Amino acid sequence: MTQYNIVIVTIADLPEGGGNTSRLKTLVDALIQAGNKVTILNQHALGITPESVQKSEGQISGAPYYYVLNTTKRTSGFASIGIKIRAVIAIAKKLIEYHKKKEIDVLWFNHLSFYDVYSLTLLARYLNIPTIQSYEDERLERVSSEKISISTRIFAVNSALGDQYCPQLADGIVVISNYLKSKYDKLSKNPDKVYIVPTIIDCEQWGCSEEEDTAVPTILYAGAFNEQDEIENLIEAFAVLISKGYDFRVVMLGGNERHSDRMAKVYEKIDKLGLSSIVDIKGFVPLAEVKAQVCKSNILINIRRDGVYSRSGLSTKLSEYLASGRMVISSDLGDVSQYLSNGKSALLVPSTVTVDEIYQALSQGLQSSDLRRKIGADGRDVAKRYFDVCVAKVKLQAILDKVLTESK
Repeated sequence: MTQYNIVIVTIADLPEGGGNTSRLKTLVDALIQAGNKVTILNQHALGITPESVQKSEGQISGAPYYYVLNTTKRTSGFASIGIKIRAVIAIAKKLIEYHKKKEIDVLWFNHLSFYDVYSLTLLARYLNIPTIQSYEDERLERVSSEKISISTRIFAVNSALGDQYCPQLADGIVVISNYLKSKYDKLSKNPDKVYIVPTIIDCEQWGCSEEEDTAVPTILYAGAFNEQDEIENLIEAFAVLISKGYDFRVVMLGGNERHSDRMAKVYEKIDKLGLSSIVDIKGFVPLAEVKAQVCKSNILINIRRDGVYSRSGLSTKLSEYLASGRMVISSDLGDVSQYLSNGKSALLVPSTVTVDEIYQALSQGLQSSDLRRKIGADGRDVAKRYFDVCVAKVKLQAILDKVLTESK
């Protein structure tokens, strides 16, 4: 097996973070396990997790990472433009340095857009370095249903330019779903260089011992309370369960530093419905604590609102949940039903889910620990078959071999 020197350029919250950061970390883990050397150049923080838990340099799965401007502070709006330009210049200097030392075989762009991918790809071409682009969902700034700022609209133009001009320049494109495969087949004008690698997780790390019997089951939500998460209807379903006499508790992990208004609405709704005594919102916690709480829980929630953004990707959190062996309730969106069967490997709710449909799924799970164990075990089998790092590393190495061979 050939070992490659891979430099990944990204925007992420490191070393702790969810969403796009989760995909980055598992991607790196798979590339490392395949025998490659990986270096991560981070332009700036994504801004979802608190700055206090971020570090300007460190390691992920043995791969060194660097915030290229040596700061974890994140600037938003128009003020961030200068930061982004400085970051690209710093990365360009690093790439030239790696090239001179023969420490780069491929340049990998992780879910980026025009200003960084286009300019750095031109440099890579000049240096004769092959490039790979990877994408895990649609551009949120282009498909968001929420009111967005003027600066975000301008960044949406940047994303549109990225879609128009960058895919054709890539030597390979790795996507997470069939939606994105179709999109980048057209944009790249070369479907043969677009590859699907679904979510990547380490099933051993996420595995839990068998669920124990309990009189008061725990329902877990963990995430960034993003606009695609169906939080409002979920909370209302909790209220219905209480009115029907169900005994349970809820733990909610995570938060969103960029959208504190969403968190305020969540607290307000919980208080209004009289759920404060059963819902425990713990805020952001390190990944190790998330894993521990998953194993302490009985039902894991991955319910998303219907929309282009939700349909375009495939949730890393869903795969992590499945690997735990706990019962998962998930929306049937995008590629989900390609991997999961309702009532067998998960409880699936419709993409346009109502409060009553969430209530029905939750009540089904709360009523039977045997059902939870059975569905949880089948879900773990799915995770091992499709999403485990052992499966992903073989796919990724084959892609690298092909890209590096064809680019010579």
